Amino acid sequence: MQSENIKKGVFFLLLTSFLFSSQQALGKVLYYLSSFERTFYFSLIAALIMAILCKKEKVPLIGAQPKFLFFRSLFGFISTVLVFAAATNTYPIANLSLLSSTSTIFALLAAVIWLKERMSKGQVLSLFIAFCGIALLLKPTGGFMEVESLLALGGGCFAGLAYTVVRRLKDESPFSITFFFMVFSVIVSFPLALWQGMHPLGLFEVGILLLLGIVTAAAQFFLSVAYRYAPSTKISVYLYSQSLFAFIIGIFAFHEVPDWLSIMGGCLLILAGVWNFISGRNMQRREQYEI
Repeated sequence: MQSENIKKGVFFLLLTSFLFSSQQALGKVLYYLSSFERTFYFSLIAALIMAILCKKEKVPLIGAQPKFLFFRSLFGFISTVLVFAAATNTYPIANLSLLSSTSTIFALLAAVIWLKERMSKGQVLSLFIAFCGIALLLKPTGGFMEVESLLALGGGCFAGLAYTVVRRLKDESPFSITFFFMVFSVIVSFPLALWQGMHPLGLFEVGILLLLGIVTAAAQFFLSVAYRYAPSTKISVYLYSQSLFAFIIGIFAFHEVPDWLSIMGGCLLILAGVWNFISGRNMQRREQYEI
């Protein structure tokens, strides 16, 4: 049964990774809309979808842990806005995906600081490798740090905080978690989008935003489902497939080929993620053996 659950967890996490890459690509298509405007429209669509699913599954719209739901939504909202702000027409989607995928590294740091979890020597090494990879990605072909790179890295940081909070929401329904997040994003982004000035939408923008809302709702939902089937220590490494999906989408949809610094930085980040996963699992096994 455990093996079957892990397989399901891996499947849903791979699906989540593809959907997150698609979300970034769709956000890049509408780069000329402000990040708050994009966030408002797709969150509104996703909230409606999740409300229908909550009613169908007979789960409460508001979960039993509003405090943690608030912080999960706040961190997730900030991450979404930063990633959308980084998704310009000139910034490679592969770089965007790689830097936003540092969420697993920041989740590790948050777990140590906030949840008081132990960190193995291998995980310390993975942090060093990750920051080396980040340094390469922050120094692209121009030889200086781009604003988009810093925004994407910030998105990864806040996503890591959001994922850490999700671990405190194990008993909440994925429908309730996602609905709360989407409604929170609608409420906060709307006045900010009005302040920046909202653009008139044509059929093309409406179609992309509808698709973006559906993809986002599915990605957030399947992320919660994946971690309900299996613990993050056993499957989170598969989130790095998002970078592979983004690389493929970047080539075929946007004709982007990352430079050699980005490729080296990406390899280091993926290596750090895999090493962190292995080290964390080994430490957990040693602790169980000692008990």
